[in-house]
Amino acid sequence: MREGLPGEERLVRWAHEQAYASRLRPRLHALETAVPYGSALLVYCLLGVLALRRIEDRTAALHAMAAGVVAWIVSDIVKLIVERPRPCLHQLSCGTHSFPEGPGMVLAAVAVAIWPRSRAIALVAVVCALADAAVQLGYGSHWPSDLLGAWILGGACGFAVPRVARALTARRQGE
Repeated sequence: MREGLPGEERLVRWAHEQAYASRLRPRLHALETAVPYGSALLVYCLLGVLALRRIEDRTAALHAMAAGVVAWIVSDIVKLIVERPRPCLHQLSCGTHSFPEGPGMVLAAVAVAIWPRSRAIALVAVVCALADAAVQLGYGSHWPSDLLGAWILGGACGFAVPRVARALTARRQGE
């Protein structure tokens, strides 16, 4: 297991033991898949509703969606570069490509990108990212630094993508 930062191994083992000692144990594998991807789906549906609700919300919702897509692509690229092993507390959570945690990165990007227009959707994305983090730690799929790194990188994507999109739009309209 020894690929986490100092202190992370103990925290991951503790979270994993707590999850396996709880009533969630029979559902952990299903939760490990459903919570991250279900959360992202929920947030994207909310963004879709926002985009359809009022025309002035459409651009912000589309920028937030784009920020999530960019975050996912950046996450995949960083995973290939870093190739950090997972905690591997059981057979299903073994492998590489632990850093950064993808769905958490997408949720962080969406939360930052949509915050100026819809704090409610941003807060749903944050709550979903926290639920995802709890499941990932409990299942033993990611190190805490995978989650924190995902939130930082995702936040950077959520900050940058709408600004780049606006700059490109302004430039195109100026031509």
